Amino acid sequence: MKILISNDDGITAPGIHALSRAFAEAGHDVAVIAPDAQRSAASHSMTLFAPLKVRKAHVPGARLAFAVSGTPADCVKLGLRNLCPEAEFVVSGVNHGYNAGSDVLYSGTVAAAMEGALEGRPAMAVSLAGSREDTYDRAAQTALRVFDVLREKPLPPLCVLNLNYPGVDDARGIKAAPLKRMRYTDVYAQERGEAGECLYHLRGNVDETVEEGEDDFTWLRRGYATVTVLSFDMTEKDATNALRTVL
Repeated sequence: MKILISNDDGITAPGIHALSRAFAEAGHDVAVIAPDAQRSAASHSMTLFAPLKVRKAHVPGARLAFAVSGTPADCVKLGLRNLCPEAEFVVSGVNHGYNAGSDVLYSGTVAAAMEGALEGRPAMAVSLAGSREDTYDRAAQTALRVFDVLREKPLPPLCVLNLNYPGVDDARGIKAAPLKRMRYTDVYAQERGEAGECLYHLRGNVDETVEEGEDDFTWLRRGYATVTVLSFDMTEKDATNALRTVL
């Protein structure tokens, strides 16, 4: 199968190399089109007022590879429209750090997969709660296993499968679970710049007191990989319909 692989960590990131190797070794025709630098938390932003610079690159396992000056969504859109229009499936990742719960709203990894879905291809985002090289490979192999399931039982149109692998040597299993609303201990640390301007740096971590449930983040903390089906449609239907009676 022809696979387009992208990410938001950049084309030199170990996670995208692990995915490319895994899918190529499984017999798939792999094209990698990814940002030329780190683009984490880019969400679904796109480059509108500057040209995209594209250069050839080398990624293990990939038949062709391009580094693009834009965002993850740019990479997939340009890939499917121009550089690799024959791609049949889009995979994004393996991201350095999970994309669980409400963090999917910020994720360039998830956005790259969602752009694939919006372009009419089945798509999957893959993320890892850790950074060891061998764990990237385990996450990539889990992605292959899930990919084979999706070929037999496709997702609905315009949907993305969001896969997270826990930060352990071997996941205890795979759980299908809903997203969790994440909470953070975020603060903006203030300092003075060289020219006297006021600078703010975002600092913070996950609020570890967050209550447990049957959600994706809780299962990750228990050592399970998680899968969640995401859609572009964020409509709250009941509230929207209720407005018809008052507007």
